[in-house]
Amino acid sequence: MTTPGSHRHPGPTTRPARPDDLLGAAHARVASWRGAFTGLVPQDFLDAMDPASIAASWAQSIAAGRSRLYVAALGEQVIGYAGVGPERDPSAPPHTGELYALFVHPSHWGTGAGRALADAACADLRDAGCASVWLWVLEANARARRFYATYGFVETGDRTHSSLNKLPELRLAAKL
Repeated sequence: MTTPGSHRHPGPTTRPARPDDLLGAAHARVASWRGAFTGLVPQDFLDAMDPASIAASWAQSIAAGRSRLYVAALGEQVIGYAGVGPERDPSAPPHTGELYALFVHPSHWGTGAGRALADAACADLRDAGCASVWLWVLEANARARRFYATYGFVETGDRTHSSLNKLPELRLAAKL
């Protein structure tokens, strides 16, 4: 006899990215950007996004020690990623890390993959000796801002503009 829910599939798992995960993570990035940013960033930029080039760039960054990448997967299918590392702003307080990116394929939004990736990214930064984490988010990205607020990030008042279309970005921070 089966019970209700006994046939449910397990949720996404997270792990440090392996070299063979990078192309899948890049595909998730492209799909997420196209799902979240159509109408916000130039369409020609979205159309030109190339997963193979993105994956190659990540491989170089990881090999050089500039960033660490985590993936969310369902089985072997990569559905999202988070990139972390040292805070790039020289004015950051000591022991501040940065969440460089967190994207989940739109077909997996709302599945817990984003939270699992945020958990993995924050655990990494804590293990690296960070006491807080900063990130930048497009002001117009209401979905991401809600996600980060639910996760415990708060607006710092710091602002900048993205290199794409000069869109306003907000810095968010959270204690680890």
